Amino acid sequence: MSDRQMPADPLVNLENGKRETAPGCQGAAGQTIDHSPLHSEEKAAPREIRGFMGLITRCRFLLGGSAVVLPFGKLFGSFNTKWLFNGSVLLFNVGSAICGAAPNMNALIVGRVLAGIGGNGMYLGVQNLLSISTTPKERPGYLSFVGVVWGLGTVLGPVIGGAFTESKATWRWAFYINLCISALFAPFYIWYLPSFDPRASETMTTRLREFDVAGSIISIGAITSLIMAMNFGGTVYAWNSGQIIALFVVAVVLFILLAIQQGVPVLTDTNNRVFPAHFLRNYNAVILYCVTSAVNAASFIPIYYIPIYFQFTRGDDAILAAVRLLPLIVCLTAMILASGHLISRYNYFQPWYIGGSVLALVGGVLFSRVDENSSTGMIYGLMIPVGLGTGAFTQTGYAVIQAMTPPSDLAYAISFIMLAQLGGIAFGLTISGSVFINTAIAGLSRILPDATHDELQRAISGTSGSYFKQLDDELRAQATSVIVGSIGKVYILVYVGAAFCLVLSACFTQRKMYKGAVNIVA
Repeated sequence: MSDRQMPADPLVNLENGKRETAPGCQGAAGQTIDHSPLHSEEKAAPREIRGFMGLITRCRFLLGGSAVVLPFGKLFGSFNTKWLFNGSVLLFNVGSAICGAAPNMNALIVGRVLAGIGGNGMYLGVQNLLSISTTPKERPGYLSFVGVVWGLGTVLGPVIGGAFTESKATWRWAFYINLCISALFAPFYIWYLPSFDPRASETMTTRLREFDVAGSIISIGAITSLIMAMNFGGTVYAWNSGQIIALFVVAVVLFILLAIQQGVPVLTDTNNRVFPAHFLRNYNAVILYCVTSAVNAASFIPIYYIPIYFQFTRGDDAILAAVRLLPLIVCLTAMILASGHLISRYNYFQPWYIGGSVLALVGGVLFSRVDENSSTGMIYGLMIPVGLGTGAFTQTGYAVIQAMTPPSDLAYAISFIMLAQLGGIAFGLTISGSVFINTAIAGLSRILPDATHDELQRAISGTSGSYFKQLDDELRAQATSVIVGSIGKVYILVYVGAAFCLVLSACFTQRKMYKGAVNIVA
């Protein structure tokens, strides 16, 4: 790969992007706060909703977001960035309003999907707005702010949602609060954000005619089928059930069709196809995609399972369990901020990937050794290497990919990395969930032979918290040991993912962001 000269100016010169930072980061925070509170709301939700809250949270976030990443990415490369962002904000708030007023399960599902689509559109918009408003040298530092606000939202979301749940306002205000926050920032969105149209010289009719509708439909269908299969398998339906097999078959067929449609191409052309297939010929971009997927899986697994550990071993409620994540989130966000600003200053990105992989590897191995008798201080201490390690490069991909691809591919590049992030989260949580549920149920069945499979599944998923309280002390201790052992097995995926990142990070043939990069002969 040849060295690329660093462009001197941003595409939109607005005080080095400072105008977008505050309202833009709120968009990322709003998305995170939106999907976090449901862990706290589950017990207060109506009975017909209660058993499905965790599944909706995860499936909505992945389904509503992942399925539209490619079409949204192409939209941001074709139409006005400001108004696409504002449209996403509107959709996010419509979804939140539907959730808050949901009279039944179906309404809640619709609202969560709409909020997921809007929230991820906001996230893509933030990345695009910051990228067009900063120089390449400034960009990593500014993009790191998005990760910092995401970290704050991860902790504050369950706390805010739990506070509403325990108050007279009820869990519904955990959704309505999004409307209040967006109303507060609406003046910034409407009058302060830059108006950037990447194809301003072309008519709206031309752009709509050239949009890859076929690729968008096929990609949405393929990703939706895959995510539904991964999330429903082992929870709603058995992995070998007809429903799950059918979903996987549909997903495979649609992905094959998508590969043909994008590769030939069919009903589109190479300049307008929804997926940047030419990135697959970029050696460093492919490595970056794989590493980004793996590190996001490694970072989300602890965020999801540490609260579960404390709920079963310490009897924490959802709010306190979320607060227990604070050491991890502080380390994660601090390292996101540090890596972004230091990459901006010194231009090297590869050392952050290698060093972060080593730290995450060590932390994952140590976490897999934790048992129910491990001290709280020890758990907090183990969060440090995991947080620092994954934080070193979990967000840097958005800036690095832009150093590996031409400026004309900006929107493609951002959606490419976002697809890697959400794909990593989807696979990480799905595989870890299967490991946890299957090993926990197998172990519990041996010590609780009279319990049904459904009872055990509800108990370990947190939807039947009173089940373990009914056991005598000896059986409860044995059950806790089994569950903690299953959580320990989940962390195998963390250090395997970190090891995968370490190997691939050493294979980059580009070590710097721009001109002056060291090229290694493979």
